[in-house]
Amino acid sequence: MEEAKKKSSGFNIHKIALLGVLTAGAVVIAILESFIPSIGIPGIKLGLANIVILVALYELGILEAVAINLIRVLIVGLVRGTFLSFGFLMSLSGAMFSLLVMIIFYLMVRKFSIVGVSVIGALFHVIGQILVAMMFLETAYIALYLPVIGLSAIITGVFVGIVATAIIKTGVIKRQKEKHGY
Repeated sequence: MEEAKKKSSGFNIHKIALLGVLTAGAVVIAILESFIPSIGIPGIKLGLANIVILVALYELGILEAVAINLIRVLIVGLVRGTFLSFGFLMSLSGAMFSLLVMIIFYLMVRKFSIVGVSVIGALFHVIGQILVAMMFLETAYIALYLPVIGLSAIITGVFVGIVATAIIKTGVIKRQKEKHGY
């Protein structure tokens, strides 16, 4: 009886636990990645936490991916001591703009693979960051940085998409969803 109540109200302890694990994973990946030095060009990062976001989007849904992404950015900002700083706003704008575009391509352009959606997301992540930087720095010259950082976004987007696809193909989340009814 109680199990039927939990399922009908949308409350599923297994799903909440999975969301917590995915969020924690995205936070840990983002924090560890922040310690990797730039490869000669400031601002270029691998975006490995987006592996978790893509897996959540494709395996759990839009709201779950948005929640994990937003919570990840907030927690990383708090842990790193950058909350509400320029860097935090750059991260937040890039993460949310990227996810918005990934959701649009995920929903409306089904011809794109996960790798394609990842690349689009990576590109729009840097576009979102460039737009915020242009507003804060009050200069359009920052847009000249876009080709270099855009090329790196394409490369890292392909890598992130390939890894996310491999994780999804394992079926680990699909089996959890089937086993626990969410």
